[in-house]
Amino acid sequence: MCAPPSSRRARRPYLVSALLFLISLWYLYSRPSPPIIDLNYGLLNAADATSSKYAIATFLSGDQPYDTDAYFVSARMLTYQLLHAPETRNSRPIPFLVLCTKAVPEDKKARLEKDGATVIVVEDVKLRWWIRTGVTRWADQFTKLRLFEMTQYTRILFLDADSLLTGPIDAIFDTAAVRTPARTNFSRVAQIKADEAPVPAQYVFAARSDNAFSGCREHAFPPPSHNAISAGFWVAAPSRELFRYLLSTMNSYRRFDPHTMEQSLLNYAFRREGTMPWRELEPKWSATWANQADVDGGVVALHEKLWNENLGDGGGVGELRKRWYEMQDRMKKYFKDRDEGRINDTELGS
Repeated sequence: MCAPPSSRRARRPYLVSALLFLISLWYLYSRPSPPIIDLNYGLLNAADATSSKYAIATFLSGDQPYDTDAYFVSARMLTYQLLHAPETRNSRPIPFLVLCTKAVPEDKKARLEKDGATVIVVEDVKLRWWIRTGVTRWADQFTKLRLFEMTQYTRILFLDADSLLTGPIDAIFDTAAVRTPARTNFSRVAQIKADEAPVPAQYVFAARSDNAFSGCREHAFPPPSHNAISAGFWVAAPSRELFRYLLSTMNSYRRFDPHTMEQSLLNYAFRREGTMPWRELEPKWSATWANQADVDGGVVALHEKLWNENLGDGGGVGELRKRWYEMQDRMKKYFKDRDEGRINDTELGS
């Protein structure tokens, strides 16, 4: 039985009040929380040659056979170049870390340790469902972010295993961009997302522009600067606060383009217009799409898969490939001779 008109009129104020109450609740709880800004959160120390601990690191994943894994061979070559080869080894004792996933076979890890590397097996970084790529070998690349947790080191230089060195690289730790922490630019408050972890008040992240956007193999030297970095070469100050922030950027769907995986994440987190813009290292430290002009310009780390015959010989790649295989032959001979007792590390001063 329907209520009389007077009864319906009596209920209207209550309905309006209830509706206003629900609207207020929705507005209160759906409104983004104000960003957290703490000027004392995640502070860092400046680095110095006497008290700081430096490390150089690379990454190895997969379970490919021992003799056919180009990245494993490259990791051994990098070990040789950084720790043993007279013309490229570090000028001071700096550990070389090989960050490995659990899938890397024991014989590979044992070989790298025998060569002199410090092998560190780490847990995979769990990814959100929307982070995927069509390039199979990139599937584990986010595991590199574990380096940001290693606060036992003051600074870590990361470089991909497919890097050919032309000289010692440890002087990079003496550069201002690496030594001195940058202050987070909290004036760019609009760039701080409420669904991400708080950004630390200080950070160190220095890298090189990706030559993929500066002419690829045809880039000049020095190449022009670009907003995008290559994730195959960077220096950072490990920081648990920064690590938490980096992981939190994966919580929102397509906060960054997942195709190039951790490279996209780093380019987002340290974007030039953001609160923690990346610092540009000098061109001499590294070059992607390496060419002869880079060699002539004195670039220390040539980042290229020089074993890949499909690269062709343009831009001086043929000469670089020859240099790569010469270094590989020297590496194999050195470790074979050392294994068989014909030489020892003291003979090379390492």
